[in-house]
Amino acid sequence: MKKWIHFLVLITIMFSFLLGGCSLQSKSTNTVYTTIYPVYSLTKLIAKDKIKVEKIVKDGAEIHSFEPSSRDIAKLTSSKAVIYLGLVDEWVKKPLEGTKTKIFKASDGIVFQNSDPHIWTSPELLKKMAKNIKDALTRIDPKNRQYYETNYNFVISKLDELDKKFQDVVSRAKRKEFLISHPAFGYLAKQYGLLQYSITGVNEEEEPSAAKMKEIIKLIRKKNIKYILVDPNENLPAVKSLAKDTGVKITYVYGMGIVSKEQSERETILSLMEKNLKAFEIVLNN
Repeated sequence: MKKWIHFLVLITIMFSFLLGGCSLQSKSTNTVYTTIYPVYSLTKLIAKDKIKVEKIVKDGAEIHSFEPSSRDIAKLTSSKAVIYLGLVDEWVKKPLEGTKTKIFKASDGIVFQNSDPHIWTSPELLKKMAKNIKDALTRIDPKNRQYYETNYNFVISKLDELDKKFQDVVSRAKRKEFLISHPAFGYLAKQYGLLQYSITGVNEEEEPSAAKMKEIIKLIRKKNIKYILVDPNENLPAVKSLAKDTGVKITYVYGMGIVSKEQSERETILSLMEKNLKAFEIVLNN
């Protein structure tokens, strides 16, 4: 009798596993997977309801240290296509070798500077990413070419508006430099002729050394800096200490290397960039 019970339990487990695998397969075959939030949000804005778009790097996770699980790999290999950024998510290519899943790089034609992945913080480079993503969606689903073209043109028009607003803010700004906790806006600084000072390196989890903090305090006093830009998703005790010691005020900005669940669900890369514009208007005029 016990043998029969063990046999039935084994059959049930195998059936559940196969059913789960089939479920994952059926869910993923019409899905385009992206890796990080900026690529995900931009792809969703262009694909809208024609293709289901998902992302692999979880809300709240840090892109520089993210490692995919075996379930993540299963999702990627059973998907219709994968769109990734490049530089920080090159891990996506290896498991897709030999599969039928198409793979596209959103940063094609863009040169990364100093191992900095944050190209999406520059409206100019974001437009290039949007074109690469639109071209990828058109190749994945050519019958809806015009639909993606229309959505892409809308995104470009919004980025052109954003670009003009940044140009206006910078042209009227009292200062052409800014202090930030994590240097996520180097590409934006280059586009608008600004100088970026940062507490840490490109890794969000990095803590500044005592020597670096001393250097930043000296900079704040020399330049009479009133504000520091901080991503609300970063946890840097050093920033609070710096604000207490020097009196600089914290203004939130969104680097989008880490995004919260709420931001991922309620915001888009365009709405977060509009919030960034307001933050820069404050720090450049005080």
